Amino acid sequence: MKISIIIPVYNSAQYLEECLESVISQDFEDWECLLVNDGSTDNSGHICDLYTNRDYRFKVFHVINSGVSFARNLGIKYASGTYIVFIDSDDTVDRTYLSTLYQATLLSASELIVCGIRYVRSLGIQTKKLPEDLITIGKTNADRFVELNRKFLLYGPVNKLYHSSIIKNNRICFPVGVHYGEDLIFNFKYLEHITHIRTIASAGYNYRILGEGSLSTSVYSRDFETNYKQWKVICIFFQQKEITTKTAHTYLSNRLWGIAYDTVMSNQLSIKKIKTAFDGEFINNLRLFNAYTIPVPQWLKTMIMNRWHGLMWLIQHKNKMI
Repeated sequence: MKISIIIPVYNSAQYLEECLESVISQDFEDWECLLVNDGSTDNSGHICDLYTNRDYRFKVFHVINSGVSFARNLGIKYASGTYIVFIDSDDTVDRTYLSTLYQATLLSASELIVCGIRYVRSLGIQTKKLPEDLITIGKTNADRFVELNRKFLLYGPVNKLYHSSIIKNNRICFPVGVHYGEDLIFNFKYLEHITHIRTIASAGYNYRILGEGSLSTSVYSRDFETNYKQWKVICIFFQQKEITTKTAHTYLSNRLWGIAYDTVMSNQLSIKKIKTAFDGEFINNLRLFNAYTIPVPQWLKTMIMNRWHGLMWLIQHKNKMI
């Protein structure tokens, strides 16, 4: 078995058949598809059963609702393919998606294949493409690796092909109980154990951005604690791999100041939580990377660096009333 496709399913009956049809229509045939029905209360479980009866390559696991990380980990446990691909149950892939990813593995000794992605919104489609490239993780190709991060193309598990043996031999799993950012944690654990990433020009993954209230509403969260933890994961990884160019420092600085701005302008926190957010460690990191950042409004920098927590609180609650 060449490729194991893992699809966590939760109340996605409206889109699930379109997703599975895009799998069954692949021009690459050596695959299995593990459907993990995570306690769906709509018709998703029945649809999964229909496809297992239609094509022996589909396998379904019906479990009590335990979250997307648990579902993906279960799929990993039972995957028998040399490679693993993740697809979300409300997304679709182009007919040549698997064959394009697999062919890329034959070009060079790379442990992760990353392709471009289409973000499908009600108002239109945004495509993020990548050049054909082989990136060595570390100081040699540091800026090209940073660019993958800047485009958010290393954050989710989709639009990628992983080596199953690397995941299983190193016991890499999605952290259960983490509701945002679990994908980034998984990916950077995987990146710790590899040397090369091959990027390909194809953008054969169609990521559906759904309406308000959906788990796929946005690829971005404004929660301070979550985003700062992600930033530290990336920062530590950069240090370990000697990714210390000006481009890397600028990326880390801009991302950190973006977290600071969102915390002040886009949240409604108590004074206590504001004080906890802007603690000594966070301020010290802002100072450490300050020389590399794009211009930050002086009023914002002064307020944050001097920890004027009361003023931050007033700004947040004024914004809430507008």
